[in-house]
Amino acid sequence: MSGRSSVQDVVRVIITRNPYLYRGLRMRVVNYSALARYIQGEVESAFGNDVDPNTIVTAIMRLSNQVLEPEEPRSPLSGGRINLVTGVSEVFIPAPPVRQTEIVKRLAAVGVFDSYSVSLHQTRLGVRFLTNAPDAGRIVGELGEFAAEIHGGFAELHVGLPPQLEGVEGMLTLVVDVLAQNGVHAVDISLSGGELSVVLREDEASRAFEAMRGLAR
Repeated sequence: MSGRSSVQDVVRVIITRNPYLYRGLRMRVVNYSALARYIQGEVESAFGNDVDPNTIVTAIMRLSNQVLEPEEPRSPLSGGRINLVTGVSEVFIPAPPVRQTEIVKRLAAVGVFDSYSVSLHQTRLGVRFLTNAPDAGRIVGELGEFAAEIHGGFAELHVGLPPQLEGVEGMLTLVVDVLAQNGVHAVDISLSGGELSVVLREDEASRAFEAMRGLAR
């Protein structure tokens, strides 16, 4: 190495050509004084004379500030609360629009809204209701004349958003993208206040839960 090189230059070369020292410095997990003693012989060999250990420590500190390991960006859902509910059933009640108000009122009278309910959708062909399996049976029993159908095998994933993210646009897109990347396709998804609700196939529930838990860390 040229005699015109500074201690800073020599320290940089010694550390950067050693991947273990370099990584440790970037992660701030090395003791500067101990590292200075470890490389002092190489530094002095480059200069051909003694080098003050404090000068080496200063050079290491400067290099450390330049190569600080960047923090990994936090997920926008970091800190969110994740809860998975299984045993969800879909009830489809075929009925024309003029009868659907009556159906909703009768459902309320049955009391299913007081227990666990996921969502209710009114369509041109009828009312689609997602709830737990016991309430699904109660609905069919109450509205038997409508030839209601039960389809089981669903789950619901609740994601309680961190306070700073409540209502933030783009959350639905983010969640759908992450689920799709993990082979999960949402049957129904909604965002209300500070809670995100995802209805999915029960056989995909564990993958969805792990994917969302990863985002919430």
